[in-house]
Amino acid sequence: MQWIDFQKTMHQRSIFSELDETQKQARNFNLRGHSLIRGVAGSGKSLVLQQRVKKLVEEKFDRILVLSYNRYMQGWIESNLTYPVECSTFHRWAFQNFQYRYVSDRARESRQKLIELAHQSDLNYQAILVDEAQDFYDEWFQALLKVLDRQTNSLFFVYDNTQSIYGQEHRRRSGWSWAKLGIDVVGRSQIFDLNYRNSPEILELAWKFIQPALAKAEIKIEKRENSPSIDKLIEPKKKASRSSGISPLLVQIESEKIAIEIANQVKTALESCAKSSIGILFHSGDEKARAIKTQLSKELFRLGVSHHAPMTSSERDKNFTARSSVLIDSWNAAKGIEFDAVIIVLAEISEEFEEQAGLYTAMTRAKDHLVFVYENRSGIVDILEDILTSPDQLSES
Repeated sequence: MQWIDFQKTMHQRSIFSELDETQKQARNFNLRGHSLIRGVAGSGKSLVLQQRVKKLVEEKFDRILVLSYNRYMQGWIESNLTYPVECSTFHRWAFQNFQYRYVSDRARESRQKLIELAHQSDLNYQAILVDEAQDFYDEWFQALLKVLDRQTNSLFFVYDNTQSIYGQEHRRRSGWSWAKLGIDVVGRSQIFDLNYRNSPEILELAWKFIQPALAKAEIKIEKRENSPSIDKLIEPKKKASRSSGISPLLVQIESEKIAIEIANQVKTALESCAKSSIGILFHSGDEKARAIKTQLSKELFRLGVSHHAPMTSSERDKNFTARSSVLIDSWNAAKGIEFDAVIIVLAEISEEFEEQAGLYTAMTRAKDHLVFVYENRSGIVDILEDILTSPDQLSES
C-alpha cells in the first residue's frame, strides 16, 4: 500500500492566498510600541512577522533583531528575509552577547543575571520581533526590553500556547498578563483562529487529540469571537477548501522493518512528485529513535534519496522547509516549520501537557499527508483510532 501520493494533493499547492484582513491589521499595527499576535497553529503568524519586518525596513528602521526558539524556525525565517536584519535563535544571540548558555535556563538566578547584563550592555535595537514567544522565559523578554530603543519601543511577538512544549505554564493561568513583564499591548493585539496550513482532516485529528491534555491542565478554550482573555487558548477554525479527502493513516510495522519500509515509502512518495517536503519525526525521549534514524538514513542513502538526519543541534543550521527536502529529526526540533507530508514514528509519551503538546505540534506540521507508524498497539494508537472515527468538532471558514 502506498502511504503518500502527492498527485492527489498537488492542486492544494496552487492555492495562493493574500494576507486576510485580520492578518493585514496585525501587520499594520503602529510600528512604535509593543504588539502581539495570538494564533493557532498554521494561521500565518510567522508570515505576518516577515511582512512586519519588510514594513519596518521600508520605514527606515535600523538595527532590527528577529529571534526564534528553534534553529529550523530561525533558518526558515532567515531564508525568507531579503532585508538587512539580524536573525538568530535566542540562545545563540544571548551566548554571543552575554555568554548565556542552555544550562542557564534552569536557574532563575542565571536568567535574572541576563537581565542585568543586557541592561549594562551597549546593545540597542530599534525593533525586536519574536517568533515562538510561548517558549521564551519571562526573563528573556525583560532582557530584550533592556536592549530595545526607548524612542521606537518597537516589540512585536507571536505565539500559540497550545504549542508550549518547553514550559511557561504560568502564562496559561487566570490573572497573568504581559503587563507583569512591562509589556503593554493594549489596543495592539490580534487573534488568528483560521488554520491555513493543515487539511481539515489533519486539524480535526490534532485538535481532538490535545483536548484531554488541555482539560487535565485546566486550560480553558474559547472561540475568537468571544474575545478570550490572555490565559485562554483559541479554538481553531478549519478551511474547507484545504480538504483533499485524505485521512491520516495508522500503519503497524515490525520493529526491524520500520526503517526499511519508511525509506521505501518516502522514495515512492517522491516519485509521485519530486518537489515535495517530507518530515519523519520521532519523540526526542524515545530510546529506539537514534538507532532507527541511523538505519533509516542508510536506507535512504542506498535508495538515492537526498535527506538530512542531524544527530546534534549544531547540524540543524539550515532551512529544510523548501521543496525538495526530507528531514529526519525529533518533533520538538521541527516545531514552527511545515511539510507536505509528515511520518510520525509513535512512542509512548507521558500525560504531562508538554509531552502531549509535542505530539500535537508534530501533527500540525503536516499540510496534506499525515502517517503514524507504530510497532505494538498501545493506548495512544487506540486513542488515534477512536478519533479518526469520531464526528467532526471544528467550525469551518
